[in-house]
Amino acid sequence: MEENTLEESISRLLASIKESAEYIEFEKQKEILSQDSDLKKRVDAFRAKNYRIQSQCSSDQLFEVVEQMGKESAELRRLPLVNAYLDAELALCRMIQRIYMELTDGIDFDTPNIS
Repeated sequence: MEENTLEESISRLLASIKESAEYIEFEKQKEILSQDSDLKKRVDAFRAKNYRIQSQCSSDQLFEVVEQMGKESAELRRLPLVNAYLDAELALCRMIQRIYMELTDGIDFDTPNIS
């Protein structure tokens, strides 16, 4: 496959993602949440902390940290704006994961079974 064709295919995939219901809903909820800058900062801080925990937390700290994150999540999710935004973000992430899995399955990319 020529590089031009691959680049064009990537561009079409990106366009398809941006036209998807998941992406459109995520952008809508992001815009709504952005109207409350303090709340957006709280949500972004929570998301950043969540990401750090998933990628850096040691197993001996995991139970405490997950319990604390659960409390923070429940508190934030009581707010309808936050709940809608986080649900939209999760739906978009799941779609991207699905695309990734189909790509790796489709090209016989040898990934170890981590389950």
